[in-house]
Amino acid sequence: MPYLLGIEIGETAVSAALCRRSSPSRGHAPQASAEAAWGPAEPVTLGSSPVVASSLVLSPGGELVAGDGATGAPDQATGFLHRVGDDVGVQLAGHVLRPEALLAGMVCWVAGRLWQLQGRAPDRIAVAHPTGWGPYRLRLLRNAFDEAGLGAPALVPRAGAVVTGFQTAGRLPAGAGALVVFRLGAADLEVSLVHPHTTGQYEFVTTTWCPDLAGSEVDTADGAGQRSILQAAVDVAARTVAACGLPPGELSAVLLAGSATGLPLLTELLAQAFRVPVLRLGDPRLTVACGAALSVRPRTRLDPAGPAPAVPESPTAEAPLVTAMEPLPPGPTGALPPPRPPVRVTEAPAGRR
Repeated sequence: MPYLLGIEIGETAVSAALCRRSSPSRGHAPQASAEAAWGPAEPVTLGSSPVVASSLVLSPGGELVAGDGATGAPDQATGFLHRVGDDVGVQLAGHVLRPEALLAGMVCWVAGRLWQLQGRAPDRIAVAHPTGWGPYRLRLLRNAFDEAGLGAPALVPRAGAVVTGFQTAGRLPAGAGALVVFRLGAADLEVSLVHPHTTGQYEFVTTTWCPDLAGSEVDTADGAGQRSILQAAVDVAARTVAACGLPPGELSAVLLAGSATGLPLLTELLAQAFRVPVLRLGDPRLTVACGAALSVRPRTRLDPAGPAPAVPESPTAEAPLVTAMEPLPPGPTGALPPPRPPVRVTEAPAGRR
């Protein structure tokens, strides 16, 4: 059965979801809307749990495959997401690889894993990226995807994927105005202010990324420490909204995503700060990936008798993916790289210098 694939590659974890093509019941007319021809997003178990480590190793055959995420392991590449755009490569088993090439390798592995599970390649794929990334980083990703044989996956901002997921599930307040998308993952905090329009359409107002507030610290803190970290994250969200000069009453809800947003204390603190509903949709670790899969549903009717996408004779990690209906336009040729992210430089083992 045809399906769409959504992937979120975070700093420490990777999640995926699919959206299947549905068939009309016998005796019922086909769906008039192309989007209605697709079912809800379904989380995918990539390993032993819904998420796997954002980590890669080189297989004996020289292919990039998922690792176990062990910190400091010399033959694993981790933490490469926010190195995209950096001019310093990542060392892996004696090789120096570009961060965007590693991210593309992770997407290849997920696509190959889905082929094994579903018996066919995805019809379309969407990769969710940090909301604040600009044209320079996105162009690097597009080039890396092309070099990896992935075609042209759609690039979906994280906050946009979250809004699409809530829109599709009918969870937004009626006549929703501005929304705060609050994503607290294991390694960072991202807060975005978004104006929703029709399903799959939205307008970004601003985004704040804070690598100093990490959900992993919440997991290891005592009660007082948890409250301190979560209050600091809520304060960042409040300052982000206040800086936009949003008129009172225009904010409609706070949407939660990320592995560290399941604590009732966080919901309480956000509700006190914004006086609007604080909403969660299923497992917050999977919210972005589910929204990404929903983001690439066609908006025009497809001819069911039309030609199927070409696929190779056997599944490989480089599963071909049909170009998204609405890919992002190429960035300007003269786009400058973003500020260089912090880089931890460690001495390579003597045998690999």
